[in-house]
Amino acid sequence: MSTPFATIKHLDAESWTDAEVPSLKPAANSLLDGFAQTPLANALQSFKYTSKTRDHKLVDFLAIGVLSVLIHTTLLEQFRGAALEQEFVEPVKEPPKVQITLSRPRPVAPPPPVVREPPKPKVVPLKPPKVKPKPVKQEAEPAPIPDPTPGPVSDSAPPAPPAPPAPVVEEKITPPTAGADYLHNPPPEYPDIAQERGWEGKVLMKVHVQADGKPDNITVIKTSGQKVLDDAAVKTVSKWSFVPAKRGDTPVAGYVTVPITFNLS
Repeated sequence: MSTPFATIKHLDAESWTDAEVPSLKPAANSLLDGFAQTPLANALQSFKYTSKTRDHKLVDFLAIGVLSVLIHTTLLEQFRGAALEQEFVEPVKEPPKVQITLSRPRPVAPPPPVVREPPKPKVVPLKPPKVKPKPVKQEAEPAPIPDPTPGPVSDSAPPAPPAPPAPVVEEKITPPTAGADYLHNPPPEYPDIAQERGWEGKVLMKVHVQADGKPDNITVIKTSGQKVLDDAAVKTVSKWSFVPAKRGDTPVAGYVTVPITFNLS
């Protein structure tokens, strides 16, 4: 048999859908749990519908209807208060986003170069040149006139003049010659080809004679006109002996001129 409390339990907020009252489920459950602990709920729960109470069916329905209206009114007031509280719940504001923009530092312009003024030249005062005083010309005193009376004659003789330096005597240089050895020097051989062709001529040579009398350099200063005769003359004189040149009594090197004549007659 159903009881009035069972009718109240039928009004459990869990039977409502989320689409109808999604935010009032916790409040409805809390209200029903609190009402179940009241004396009125206990009395309704212990009420049983029997034959004794059958005559009072109309009264019971009226009582249940009034009670249901009261319960619904109370629930609506509770729901409205809960809904108003939820409406006034301010949403949590998100902190404002801070946007940081990094920018490149602007290049710092270099300071202008310091222009140093050139040092001012020191002005040195010019000293006036010192004027040397001109020397005062002193007039020469007139020379004293000698006494016309002759003085005593000195007996001392004047000093003798210095002797002139001795003259430098240059040693006499004598050139080298063939001298007495000239006759002992052999004559040149007449070349056969010159004899066959009848060549004649005179060769003049400049001979350098050393200090020992030996010739070391012979130069033909005048040719005979035939090279064969010139070569024969040079070859012969290179084997001769000479008297060397002398400076005083000392033999020295010198030059001598030697003629050689080739004649077929």
